[in-house]
Amino acid sequence: MTTSYTRSEAGTYSLASAKYVASKIATDLRQVQRYYGRPSDSAITDYALEAALLSHGGYVDKVIYGFQRDGDWILTLEYTAANGTLIADDRAGGIYRHADTDGAVFTSFLHYSLKWSFLPSTDRDEFTELLPFSRTDAPAPGYTGGYHTFDRTYSSSGTGFTRSTYRPR
Repeated sequence: MTTSYTRSEAGTYSLASAKYVASKIATDLRQVQRYYGRPSDSAITDYALEAALLSHGGYVDKVIYGFQRDGDWILTLEYTAANGTLIADDRAGGIYRHADTDGAVFTSFLHYSLKWSFLPSTDRDEFTELLPFSRTDAPAPGYTGGYHTFDRTYSSSGTGFTRSTYRPR
């Protein structure tokens, strides 16, 4: 006799799911803080809230957190949104701890999604009022002398982020 089981799971990416995934980003940033002294606790809280709200709305394509010096990235954590396709949900952490960040600035760059660009400007303005801080346009730093490693996936209900780390050689 053969028995077969089928499991079907219909999940929606709720705000609670987005906050759960953003908590993994916050955990990564707390490990960065432990190793390198930055970002501050309040900045981590703000970055996590921003990631949760933008992710829940489908308005983020990629967000990068890291250290830059002389216009180039030294160390980054890059989170790329993946909607409805993620299965894995890894543990947060595993941050590279040997980068030379002396004289570097901790910063973040956000790449909005295509969905964001289709929002009417009034809707974008209303949404940005919900965010914990305002972002300004600026050229992104370059990448020199290092490499990317795709190392984590954070998800809930099939949606979330894949993480890659840019670090020195």
